[in-house]
Amino acid sequence: MRPVLLVSDEALSESGDRFAEVARQRSIELTCLTPAALAASPARLSDITGAWFSRDVFAAARSGAKPSAMKDFFALVDGAPSLQWLHVMSAGADFPEYRAAQARGIRLTTSSGVTSVPIAHTVMAAVLAQSRGFPGWIEAQTRKAWQPMLGAGSPRDLSEQTAVIVGLGPIGREVARLMRAFGMHTIGVRQQALPCDAVDQTLTYAEIDGALPQCDWLVLACPLSDLTRGLLDARRIALLPSRARVANVGRGAVVDEAALADALGQQRIAGAYLDVFTTEPLPTHSPLWTLRNVWLSPHNAAASLGNPQRDRQLFLDNLGHWLAGEPLINLSI
Repeated sequence: MRPVLLVSDEALSESGDRFAEVARQRSIELTCLTPAALAASPARLSDITGAWFSRDVFAAARSGAKPSAMKDFFALVDGAPSLQWLHVMSAGADFPEYRAAQARGIRLTTSSGVTSVPIAHTVMAAVLAQSRGFPGWIEAQTRKAWQPMLGAGSPRDLSEQTAVIVGLGPIGREVARLMRAFGMHTIGVRQQALPCDAVDQTLTYAEIDGALPQCDWLVLACPLSDLTRGLLDARRIALLPSRARVANVGRGAVVDEAALADALGQQRIAGAYLDVFTTEPLPTHSPLWTLRNVWLSPHNAAASLGNPQRDRQLFLDNLGHWLAGEPLINLSI
Protein backbone atom coordinates (compact mmCIF):
# COMPACT_ATOMS: atom_id res chain seq x y z
CA MET A 1 0.00 0.00 0.00
CA ARG A 2 1.34 3.42 -0.95
CA PRO A 3 2.29 5.40 2.19
CA VAL A 4 0.04 8.34 3.01
CA LEU A 5 0.92 10.39 6.09
CA LEU A 6 -1.50 12.42 8.22
CA VAL A 7 0.26 15.48 9.65
CA SER A 8 -0.83 18.86 10.97
CA ASP A 9 -0.90 21.83 8.63
CA GLU A 10 1.90 23.48 10.64
CA ALA A 11 4.11 20.37 10.62
CA LEU A 12 3.72 20.01 6.87
CA SER A 13 4.48 23.68 6.32
CA GLU A 14 7.64 23.50 8.45
CA SER A 15 8.92 20.06 7.46
CA GLY A 16 7.27 18.99 4.21
CA ASP A 17 10.52 19.32 2.27
CA ARG A 18 12.29 17.11 4.80
CA PHE A 19 9.52 14.50 4.55
CA ALA A 20 10.03 14.52 0.79
CA GLU A 21 13.82 14.17 1.18
CA VAL A 22 13.44 11.11 3.43
CA ALA A 23 11.06 9.58 0.88
CA ARG A 24 13.54 10.26 -1.95
CA GLN A 25 16.32 8.61 0.05
CA ARG A 26 14.12 5.53 0.40
CA SER A 27 13.03 5.71 -3.27
CA ILE A 28 9.40 5.77 -2.16
CA GLU A 29 6.70 8.26 -3.07
CA LEU A 30 5.08 9.69 0.05
CA THR A 31 1.80 11.60 0.14
CA CYS A 32 1.02 13.94 3.05
CA LEU A 33 -2.52 14.87 4.03
CA THR A 34 -3.50 17.52 6.57
CA PRO A 35 -6.77 17.97 8.47
CA ALA A 36 -7.57 20.88 6.17
CA ALA A 37 -7.02 18.73 3.08
CA LEU A 38 -9.21 15.97 4.54
CA ALA A 39 -11.97 18.46 5.26
CA ALA A 40 -12.00 19.20 1.53
CA SER A 41 -11.76 15.50 0.52
CA PRO A 42 -13.07 13.35 3.40
CA ALA A 43 -13.00 10.19 1.27
CA ARG A 44 -9.19 10.29 1.38
CA LEU A 45 -9.28 9.36 5.07
CA SER A 46 -9.22 5.72 3.98
CA ASP A 47 -5.85 6.30 2.25
CA ILE A 48 -3.98 7.21 5.44
CA THR A 49 -1.44 4.61 6.59
CA GLY A 50 0.69 6.69 9.00
CA ALA A 51 0.16 9.68 11.30
CA TRP A 52 2.30 12.09 13.31
CA PHE A 53 0.81 13.65 16.43
CA SER A 54 3.22 16.58 16.48
CA ARG A 55 4.07 19.03 19.23
CA ASP A 56 2.17 21.94 17.64
CA VAL A 57 -1.17 20.09 17.90
CA PHE A 58 -0.58 19.38 21.58
CA ALA A 59 0.56 22.96 22.25
CA ALA A 60 -2.49 24.46 20.51
CA ALA A 61 -4.82 22.40 22.67
CA ARG A 62 -2.93 22.90 25.92
CA SER A 63 -2.53 26.66 25.53
CA GLY A 64 -6.19 27.12 24.67
CA ALA A 65 -5.36 28.58 21.25
CA LYS A 66 -7.37 25.74 19.74
CA PRO A 67 -8.83 23.63 22.55
CA SER A 68 -10.25 21.03 20.17
CA ALA A 69 -6.98 20.52 18.24
CA MET A 70 -6.14 17.15 19.82
CA LYS A 71 -9.73 15.92 19.72
CA ASP A 72 -10.06 16.82 16.06
CA PHE A 73 -6.71 15.26 15.13
CA PHE A 74 -7.44 11.98 16.89
CA ALA A 75 -10.92 11.82 15.40
CA LEU A 76 -9.12 11.54 12.05
CA VAL A 77 -6.56 9.07 13.42
CA ASP A 78 -9.25 6.84 14.87
CA GLY A 79 -11.37 7.12 11.73
CA ALA A 80 -8.58 6.09 9.35
CA PRO A 81 -9.32 2.41 8.57
CA SER A 82 -5.95 1.67 6.94
CA LEU A 83 -3.75 3.28 9.60
CA GLN A 84 -0.67 1.18 10.40
CA TRP A 85 1.61 3.51 12.37
CA LEU A 86 1.18 6.44 14.75
CA HIS A 87 4.12 8.49 16.07
CA VAL A 88 3.37 10.70 19.09
CA MET A 89 5.19 13.67 20.59
CA SER A 90 4.99 12.43 24.18
CA ALA A 91 7.61 10.35 25.95
CA GLY A 92 4.96 8.02 27.34
CA ALA A 93 2.25 6.01 25.64
CA ASP A 94 -0.38 6.54 28.34
CA PHE A 95 -2.34 9.49 26.91
CA PRO A 96 -6.04 8.54 26.75
CA GLU A 97 -6.11 9.80 23.16
CA TYR A 98 -3.89 6.86 22.15
CA ARG A 99 -6.11 4.12 23.52
CA ALA A 100 -8.30 3.59 20.48
CA ALA A 101 -5.27 3.19 18.19
CA GLN A 102 -3.60 0.86 20.68
CA ALA A 103 -6.76 -1.23 20.93
CA ARG A 104 -6.72 -1.57 17.14
CA GLY A 105 -3.16 -2.90 17.22
CA ILE A 106 -1.69 0.18 15.50
CA ARG A 107 2.08 0.40 15.89
CA LEU A 108 2.67 3.35 18.22
CA THR A 109 6.05 5.01 18.63
CA THR A 110 6.86 7.70 21.18
CA SER A 111 9.32 10.56 21.45
CA SER A 112 10.99 9.11 24.52
CA GLY A 113 14.40 10.72 25.04
CA VAL A 114 13.65 13.96 23.22
CA THR A 115 13.12 15.93 26.43
CA SER A 116 15.28 13.87 28.78
CA VAL A 117 18.13 16.39 29.00
CA PRO A 118 16.04 19.50 29.80
CA ILE A 119 13.95 17.52 32.31
CA ALA A 120 17.11 16.23 33.98
CA HIS A 121 18.48 19.78 34.09
CA THR A 122 15.27 20.96 35.79
CA VAL A 123 15.47 18.17 38.35
CA MET A 124 19.08 19.03 39.08
CA ALA A 125 18.21 22.72 39.40
CA ALA A 126 15.72 21.81 42.14
CA VAL A 127 18.12 19.35 43.78
CA LEU A 128 20.96 21.87 43.86
CA ALA A 129 18.84 24.81 44.97
CA GLN A 130 17.03 22.97 47.73
CA SER A 131 20.08 21.02 48.88
CA ARG A 132 22.21 24.17 49.06
CA GLY A 133 19.67 26.20 51.02
CA PHE A 134 18.22 28.59 48.47
CA PRO A 135 14.66 28.33 49.86
CA GLY A 136 15.86 29.76 53.18
CA TRP A 137 17.89 32.50 51.55
CA ILE A 138 15.00 33.52 49.29
CA GLU A 139 12.57 33.59 52.20
CA ALA A 140 14.99 35.70 54.23
CA GLN A 141 15.42 38.07 51.29
CA THR A 142 11.66 38.74 51.24
CA ARG A 143 12.04 39.96 54.86
CA LYS A 144 15.28 41.85 54.13
CA ALA A 145 16.87 39.62 56.76
CA TRP A 146 20.60 38.88 56.78
CA GLN A 147 20.35 35.22 57.75
CA PRO A 148 23.44 33.11 56.94
CA MET A 149 23.47 29.37 57.48
CA LEU A 150 26.03 28.57 60.15
CA GLY A 151 27.23 25.58 62.09
CA ALA A 152 24.74 22.73 62.38
CA GLY A 153 22.32 24.68 60.19
CA SER A 154 24.64 24.40 57.19
CA PRO A 155 23.62 22.08 54.33
CA ARG A 156 25.06 18.60 53.94
CA ASP A 157 27.56 18.02 51.18
CA LEU A 158 26.08 16.49 48.05
CA SER A 159 28.76 13.81 48.21
CA GLU A 160 27.12 12.62 51.44
CA GLN A 161 23.67 12.33 49.88
CA THR A 162 21.91 9.36 48.30
CA ALA A 163 19.38 9.54 45.49
CA VAL A 164 16.90 6.78 44.73
CA ILE A 165 15.87 7.14 41.09
CA VAL A 166 12.74 5.22 40.14
CA GLY A 167 12.76 4.51 36.42
CA LEU A 168 15.94 4.18 34.37
CA GLY A 169 14.71 5.33 31.01
CA PRO A 170 16.36 8.29 29.25
CA ILE A 171 15.27 10.77 31.95
CA GLY A 172 16.27 8.64 34.91
CA ARG A 173 19.65 7.78 33.42
CA GLU A 174 20.44 11.43 32.64
CA VAL A 175 19.42 12.52 36.15
CA ALA A 176 21.67 9.82 37.56
CA ARG A 177 24.59 10.88 35.38
CA LEU A 178 24.33 14.47 36.58
CA MET A 179 23.93 13.47 40.21
CA ARG A 180 27.01 11.28 40.07
CA ALA A 181 28.94 14.19 38.56
CA PHE A 182 28.16 16.07 41.79
CA GLY A 183 29.34 13.12 43.86
CA MET A 184 25.94 11.80 44.94
CA HIS A 185 25.40 8.09 45.52
CA THR A 186 22.73 6.80 43.14
CA ILE A 187 20.40 3.82 43.43
CA GLY A 188 18.31 3.01 40.38
CA VAL A 189 15.00 1.15 40.50
CA ARG A 190 13.77 -0.80 37.49
CA GLN A 191 11.70 -3.89 36.75
CA GLN A 192 14.76 -6.15 36.64
CA ALA A 193 17.88 -5.72 38.76
CA LEU A 194 20.13 -5.68 35.72
CA PRO A 195 23.31 -3.59 36.06
CA CYS A 196 23.08 -0.05 34.69
CA ASP A 197 26.20 2.02 34.15
CA ALA A 198 24.30 5.22 34.98
CA VAL A 199 23.83 4.31 38.66
CA ASP A 200 25.93 2.90 41.49
CA GLN A 201 23.39 0.24 42.39
CA THR A 202 20.28 -1.26 40.81
CA LEU A 203 17.21 -2.60 42.62
CA THR A 204 13.87 -3.99 41.51
CA TYR A 205 10.54 -2.40 42.40
CA ALA A 206 10.05 -5.18 44.94
CA GLU A 207 13.23 -4.05 46.71
CA ILE A 208 12.51 -0.32 46.84
CA ASP A 209 11.37 -0.29 50.49
CA GLY A 210 14.84 -1.22 51.67
CA ALA A 211 16.39 1.82 49.95
CA LEU A 212 13.96 4.49 51.16
CA PRO A 213 15.30 4.93 54.73
CA GLN A 214 18.71 6.00 53.34
CA CYS A 215 17.23 8.31 50.71
CA ASP A 216 17.96 12.05 50.54
CA TRP A 217 16.27 12.51 47.16
CA LEU A 218 13.59 10.23 45.74
CA VAL A 219 13.31 10.97 42.03
CA LEU A 220 10.26 9.55 40.26
CA ALA A 221 11.00 9.31 36.54
CA CYS A 222 8.97 6.22 35.74
CA PRO A 223 6.03 5.77 33.38
CA LEU A 224 2.54 5.16 34.73
CA SER A 225 1.62 1.48 34.72
CA ASP A 226 -0.10 -1.08 36.90
CA LEU A 227 3.28 -1.51 38.62
CA THR A 228 3.86 2.18 39.38
CA ARG A 229 0.35 3.52 40.02
CA GLY A 230 0.24 4.65 43.66
CA LEU A 231 3.85 3.53 44.15
CA LEU A 232 4.63 6.30 46.64
CA ASP A 233 1.84 5.78 49.12
CA ALA A 234 1.54 6.70 52.79
CA ARG A 235 3.36 3.55 53.90
CA ARG A 236 6.39 4.24 51.71
CA ILE A 237 6.42 7.95 52.53
CA ALA A 238 6.70 6.91 56.19
CA LEU A 239 9.86 4.97 55.32
CA LEU A 240 11.63 8.14 54.16
CA PRO A 241 13.87 9.97 56.65
CA SER A 242 12.92 13.48 57.73
CA ARG A 243 15.73 14.95 55.58
CA ALA A 244 14.34 13.37 52.38
CA ARG A 245 12.91 15.28 49.44
CA VAL A 246 10.81 14.03 46.53
CA ALA A 247 11.06 15.04 42.86
CA ASN A 248 8.31 13.78 40.56
CA VAL A 249 8.74 14.24 36.82
CA GLY A 250 7.08 10.94 35.89
CA ARG A 251 3.31 10.87 36.28
CA GLY A 252 1.12 12.34 39.00
CA ALA A 253 -0.73 9.10 39.73
CA VAL A 254 2.52 7.45 40.80
CA VAL A 255 2.09 9.38 44.07
CA ASP A 256 -0.65 9.46 46.68
CA GLU A 257 -0.88 13.26 46.63
CA ALA A 258 -2.94 13.54 49.81
CA ALA A 259 -0.47 11.44 51.77
CA LEU A 260 2.47 13.39 50.35
CA ALA A 261 0.86 16.75 51.14
CA ASP A 262 0.17 15.58 54.69
CA ALA A 263 3.80 14.47 55.21
CA LEU A 264 5.11 17.73 53.77
CA GLY A 265 2.68 19.86 55.75
CA GLN A 266 3.73 18.18 58.99
CA GLN A 267 7.39 18.34 57.89
CA ARG A 268 7.84 14.60 58.25
CA ILE A 269 9.92 14.96 55.09
CA ALA A 270 11.93 18.02 54.11
CA GLY A 271 10.46 19.07 50.78
CA ALA A 272 9.46 18.31 47.22
CA TYR A 273 9.72 19.44 43.63
CA LEU A 274 6.65 18.35 41.67
CA ASP A 275 6.04 18.78 37.96
CA VAL A 276 3.20 16.30 37.40
CA PHE A 277 -0.10 15.78 39.19
CA THR A 278 -3.01 13.36 39.25
CA THR A 279 -5.32 16.12 37.98
CA GLU A 280 -3.91 18.76 35.66
CA PRO A 281 -4.12 21.70 35.95
CA LEU A 282 -3.62 21.18 39.68
CA PRO A 283 -6.91 22.19 41.38
CA THR A 284 -6.75 25.47 43.28
CA HIS A 285 -7.93 23.72 46.46
CA SER A 286 -4.88 21.44 46.55
CA PRO A 287 -2.76 22.07 49.68
CA LEU A 288 0.35 21.57 47.54
CA TRP A 289 -0.05 25.12 46.21
CA THR A 290 0.63 26.76 49.55
CA LEU A 291 3.12 24.48 51.32
CA ARG A 292 6.34 26.42 51.86
CA ASN A 293 8.55 23.35 51.38
CA VAL A 294 7.06 22.47 47.98
CA TRP A 295 8.08 23.79 44.58
CA LEU A 296 5.64 23.29 41.70
CA SER A 297 5.92 23.61 37.95
CA PRO A 298 2.93 23.18 35.58
CA HIS A 299 4.02 19.94 33.86
CA ASN A 300 6.70 22.10 32.32
CA ALA A 301 10.02 20.58 33.42
CA ALA A 302 10.76 19.70 29.80
CA ALA A 303 10.46 23.30 28.52
CA SER A 304 13.21 24.01 25.99
CA LEU A 305 13.47 25.77 22.64
CA GLY A 306 15.47 22.77 21.42
CA ASN A 307 12.65 20.24 21.85
CA PRO A 308 10.87 20.80 18.51
CA GLN A 309 14.04 20.19 16.54
CA ARG A 310 14.87 17.03 18.49
CA ASP A 311 11.30 15.82 18.19
CA ARG A 312 11.25 16.47 14.46
CA GLN A 313 14.53 14.63 13.92
CA LEU A 314 13.32 11.58 15.82
CA PHE A 315 10.15 11.53 13.75
CA LEU A 316 12.14 11.84 10.51
CA ASP A 317 14.37 8.97 11.56
CA ASN A 318 11.32 6.86 12.30
CA LEU A 319 9.69 7.94 9.05
CA GLY A 320 12.68 6.57 7.17
CA HIS A 321 12.45 3.27 9.04
CA TRP A 322 8.71 3.04 8.42
CA LEU A 323 9.04 3.69 4.70
CA ALA A 324 11.74 1.02 4.45
CA GLY A 325 9.89 -1.53 6.54
CA GLU A 326 12.65 -1.42 9.20
CA PRO A 327 12.27 -1.71 13.01
CA LEU A 328 10.88 1.49 14.53
CA ILE A 329 12.49 3.56 17.32
CA ASN A 330 10.61 3.69 20.66
CA LEU A 331 7.98 1.19 19.62
CA SER A 332 5.43 0.91 22.43
CA ILE A 333 4.61 -2.67 23.31
